[in-house]
Amino acid sequence: MKIAWPVLIALASAAHVAEARLPAPTPDEIAAHQQKRALEESQLQREKALLEQAQDRVAERYRRERAASSAARVSDTNMPNNARVLPGDAPPQGGRAQSAEAHSAPAR
Repeated sequence: MKIAWPVLIALASAAHVAEARLPAPTPDEIAAHQQKRALEESQLQREKALLEQAQDRVAERYRRERAASSAARVSDTNMPNNARVLPGDAPPQGGRAQSAEAHSAPAR
């Protein structure tokens, strides 16, 4: 704590030095900044257009494949539950199917 006070006083006295202002930008710097900003804006618009085209292609392919697969798909409404639930998709059922040990002969 003894060292904290001198450090705090030194920082407080140096604060006015840190508040110095930068000089105003020159007209050349302003023009260069505007040109850079316009270039970045045009690049952003170009990238947005390419992204939209890529997303449209993916969406169209998805719709095309989905339509082809849904026409050939078999309805699973009349299938038993075990055929509809893929292995590993559902939690353990616990006691619905007896194990093979339940039907074996008693141990001697």
